[in-house]
Amino acid sequence: MNRHLKYYADHLKRDRETLKTLSGKQKRQFIWDYYKIPLIVIASVIAVALFAILVRTPKKDIAVYIVWVNAAPAQEEITYFDELLRSAGIEEKKANADVNASLTYGLPGNEASDAQTMQLLSALFGIGDMDLFAADAETFSRYSSKDAFANLEALLAPELIELAGDRLLYTVTGKGERIASGYKITANSSAAQAGYLADGSTALAGILENAQNRENAALLLGEMIKRDAGKQP
Repeated sequence: MNRHLKYYADHLKRDRETLKTLSGKQKRQFIWDYYKIPLIVIASVIAVALFAILVRTPKKDIAVYIVWVNAAPAQEEITYFDELLRSAGIEEKKANADVNASLTYGLPGNEASDAQTMQLLSALFGIGDMDLFAADAETFSRYSSKDAFANLEALLAPELIELAGDRLLYTVTGKGERIASGYKITANSSAAQAGYLADGSTALAGILENAQNRENAALLLGEMIKRDAGKQP
């Protein structure tokens, strides 16, 4: 047996023997004193995972779930991503795009919100309950450096990769593989013209490696690339 596992097994055995000698109240106090940190961590992970699930209450089938961090504040409902799905051949009656563009990170005086955003994103990236992620370069790199995104060259047709051109962001994975992990969104992109890009900023969009709807996300991103084709970054 691994010596670390043996240590913890022996430790648990001693704790069980100690618990047998304690009364009900003493047992609860003993467990809290010695195991409160792992108990708190486990409870926090469960709470974040439940929040990630509950934050989405779709009214119809979802073709793709999109999270955009630090998007421009929308004044009215935007149907841009639904339009991309329609262009890709996905019928509106069957499925639509679920877009969360309310998350922020790194804005001045927004520290409390930053912590909540990071907790939610950790859960979404961890369980694959997100398909396409868009954010500023710094936030995007937090996850591209952890190999969180799929290689777009493996998901998109060669002609789309050619159309994307310099808008593709290439990163090196932990295995040393160079992949196209992101697509650059600028002021003259169709997503910016639809109202998603904050003034004076750029963003990167990537498809999660463990996304549940990778095929639909690839279709959507392909339509975005087509609309942006011919425009200079």
